[in-house]
Amino acid sequence: MSKIKTVKDNTSWIITDDKDTNKVGSIVKTPQNKYEVKINGLYRFYTKENLIKSFGSQLFSTRILTKKSPSLNMVYNYPCDTQPFNKMFYLKKKTPIYTKERKSKSFYCAGYYLIKKKGWKEEFCPKLITLEKYQFHGPFDNVYKLKTFARKFLKL
Repeated sequence: MSKIKTVKDNTSWIITDDKDTNKVGSIVKTPQNKYEVKINGLYRFYTKENLIKSFGSQLFSTRILTKKSPSLNMVYNYPCDTQPFNKMFYLKKKTPIYTKERKSKSFYCAGYYLIKKKGWKEEFCPKLITLEKYQFHGPFDNVYKLKTFARKFLKL
């Protein structure tokens, strides 16, 4: 039995094998309100009703949006990619830093950054050593603020 993962609500999905390791197909909504289903290299078009009959109504289930609770993965109001340990504020670089494990000696910087490595690159939670080595702008608490800054000041 295949598993279906939603890529974009009500418009695109990925079909994986039963172990959820390999992509075997995809379902994409077309501009004509049909659904193109590709499985193992074969293409077929379905109406919404036929798609529900073949794959089930869970494809079109709406996600219930709840008020987002504050993330536990935060360091001084900046997001980070894992549960932070040893939270600190590094005054020299003016960045919130943390380790990923209790006894780790590698520090990461919470938030989004623009780092100049062969041009300006966007990075989320880079290592502190990277910021010490390269020119950077940040931290930003979300990617939209980073992109706005890049357009306005770096002309990217």
